[in-house]
Amino acid sequence: MGQNEQQVRQLGQQIERLWEQISKKDEQIKDLQQLIVSTQQSLDKLLEHQLAERNRPSKWSRRSSRHSSRKPVYNRSFVNQLIEQNFSIQSPKDLQFCGQGSSFCTYAFRHEQMDKNYIVRCAKHSDSIRRLRWEEQLLPQLGPQMPISIPQFEKISHMDNGLPFCSYPMIEGEPFEEKHYHRLSNPKKDVVIEQLVGFLRVLHSFPVEEAVSFGIPYRQFEAVPIEDIIQFAEKRLYLHLNSDQQERCQYWFDFYRRNLGEFDYQPTLIHGDLQSRHILFNTNTNLIEGIIDFEDIRISDAREDLYHLQESYGDDFGQRLFQAYGIDKSNFSHQFQFRRLTDIISEVFIALLDKRDRETEHRLRELREFLLQPLPDLKIIPTGS
Repeated sequence: MGQNEQQVRQLGQQIERLWEQISKKDEQIKDLQQLIVSTQQSLDKLLEHQLAERNRPSKWSRRSSRHSSRKPVYNRSFVNQLIEQNFSIQSPKDLQFCGQGSSFCTYAFRHEQMDKNYIVRCAKHSDSIRRLRWEEQLLPQLGPQMPISIPQFEKISHMDNGLPFCSYPMIEGEPFEEKHYHRLSNPKKDVVIEQLVGFLRVLHSFPVEEAVSFGIPYRQFEAVPIEDIIQFAEKRLYLHLNSDQQERCQYWFDFYRRNLGEFDYQPTLIHGDLQSRHILFNTNTNLIEGIIDFEDIRISDAREDLYHLQESYGDDFGQRLFQAYGIDKSNFSHQFQFRRLTDIISEVFIALLDKRDRETEHRLRELREFLLQPLPDLKIIPTGS
């Protein structure tokens, strides 16, 4: 009996040790689970932040004003004093707030002694400094080659807060909106297209090495990596789609993954923000007067500029644009469609994050309509262009 009791005690001790080990493993598993949850939450927050940075405000939204209309960072009194101090004039005429983007607050005024209208752009924050530096170095080199006007700075100095401002003679005209294009005769449409293509050819042929020496950055077409957008879609978007819509959306993602090589590009200097308010149009002559706001200049895919022009003005414009530029549009149609899909998905998520229910439903309807389009072959023929 004594030997049996000893064996029982030993077995009991072994069982206790095993339970201790199991308990420790359970704690480790719980710790790992908590780490996984915490990591996923951090990833979600990071991706949400990236999407928000890309889409707030929507960069490609169509606006009728020449600039955005948010309340100015610098008021009229401040800018009035700035002009008086730097242009040696008293009470500048017709001082008007034009609007502001993410980097600059813009005013216009009349310089009577020079008999010119001027633009004054005031930096909003420290990041504006490098953007202004890009323009300061690049625009003088591009200007003489351009078929249309672009800003040519006459003064760059600093405000009392230490941030820079610049001024240049105003390029006259109003935003080139879609309605202006559709009112043109076919010959006039071709003339406008040739003007824009001439601008793009000069810009896109600028030496990348020289642009890099100015500090102009490389930047992907998508501000948020495609795989991150896909992950968001699979985790959250599909909750708002039926099974057929989910399958069609997933088909597009598979199309992208199977044709990665077709999304490669030759690094090129691009404008990066060719929306209607940055293209100035003369309604009397029916000609483009100039293109402004180069603060988003970057080295990326030349097709980005073409893509957003087509998005602004429609398929007829896009067909003429590609033909004049010398690219077969059909070779890129599915890539453009996929990029449009990722744009819509990004807009859906921003609306969800901001809890804007009506906007969310609007974007979801837009997505569902997109998913009704014919699907591409999963493997496309190489473009060779």
